[in-house]
Amino acid sequence: MRTPDYREKMDAEIEGACILVIDDDRYLLSAIGQTLKLSGYQPELQGDGETALTKLRQGLSCSAVITDIRMPRMDGLELLAAIRQLDGELPVIMITGHGDVVMAVQAMRQGAYDFLEKPVDEDILLNSLRRAVEKRQLVLENRALQDRLSRRKESFFHGMVGSHPLMQQLYRSVEKVAVESDPVLIHGATGTGKELVARALHQLGRPGQPFVALNMAAVPGEIVEAELFGHVKGAFTGAEREREGKLGFAGDGTLFLDEICSLDLSLQGKLLRVLENLCYTPLGSNEERPFAARVVAASNRLLDGEIAAGTFREDLFYRLDVLSLHLPQLAERREDIPLLVEFFCQEYGRERGESISPFSPEIMADFLSYHWPGNVRELRNRVRRICVLGCDGITGEKRGDDQTLREFVAEQERQFIVNVLRQHRGRVGAVYEKLGLSRKGLYDKIKRYHIDLEQLRN
Repeated sequence: MRTPDYREKMDAEIEGACILVIDDDRYLLSAIGQTLKLSGYQPELQGDGETALTKLRQGLSCSAVITDIRMPRMDGLELLAAIRQLDGELPVIMITGHGDVVMAVQAMRQGAYDFLEKPVDEDILLNSLRRAVEKRQLVLENRALQDRLSRRKESFFHGMVGSHPLMQQLYRSVEKVAVESDPVLIHGATGTGKELVARALHQLGRPGQPFVALNMAAVPGEIVEAELFGHVKGAFTGAEREREGKLGFAGDGTLFLDEICSLDLSLQGKLLRVLENLCYTPLGSNEERPFAARVVAASNRLLDGEIAAGTFREDLFYRLDVLSLHLPQLAERREDIPLLVEFFCQEYGRERGESISPFSPEIMADFLSYHWPGNVRELRNRVRRICVLGCDGITGEKRGDDQTLREFVAEQERQFIVNVLRQHRGRVGAVYEKLGLSRKGLYDKIKRYHIDLEQLRN
């Protein structure tokens, strides 16, 4: 059952709807146009079918078409067929002369919405047109809903959230790379979701097999080798029993080596041999064991720089960098922030078994203008803090002892620039002198702080 609000909304949409009217009889065309105007419609009057069809092909958006059947050059049936090819759900009301009933029936069979006999009764025409326009509005609403659902579905991909073109490109790349067996190197700043990408590769490429993750930066250097290769009983002091390492435990699944740049140089050589020979030897053993898992490595630092600094082996880099995936920073896809906020609010609400109210426009504006050095992880933490503490959570950002003087000054400078730009709707020319900067100097700071001028202008 439609609510009163829905009916009011529908009435408002019908009023002002564009109606395309075609008739070679100028008197009748003008009369119909006058009737429609008086009823709140916006008539688009055309004297022949070819011109009307050209208008539609050029993008004329109308809610219904009213056309005579008998016209020179292109008659109403030909026009109906052409309109059906352009948009099969655009209602077309046919007007027929006396004796054209057979042709009218043919038009109905070809998809006409209704047919009316001349002389056209004004009330009958308006009633038929209202029903046609209502039907058209429902069709457009349904299309918009399907489009939103389609975009929303495309925004979620194996735990990742984002509809920005950079994310859509990443999703497509993951799908292509997942079915291969070559090593993958994931590049991405802290908090961009490197492990989510690794898990997506695994779910798409090797479902049902083990997914084994090892963070090289989180494991003390002296035990990384044992964690990776495993050991036999008596391999070293305290090795009272044999223990399977990550290489063996991964089986035919995926071995995810996070923060690969933190791996010790001596172990880089041993990992290189594993990748080259597809076998490994546990500590304290002379027996080689086969290695069948797919290796996915990730780094939050550019390995080119690590190679130049002598902290990462170039040959291992080329062995790992067969297939590469680059994760965008959150500042590069600000359009996804509202979607991510909604997702994290729902996540928190499910955990607590309660509904979370939407964030205020002021909070969202701050989120959209912030540069997010911690990327999606920082955004999630911020959202959860506000969910727990309410508005008190907004002031609980990094301050004082948790922040260096340089970071504090930079954050204050960025926020000041954003506030001034917002007051002037993002117009750089009206702002740079007020800030005591040259135009180039302001643009440099806008680039450094990832300030979205387009967002501020809107």
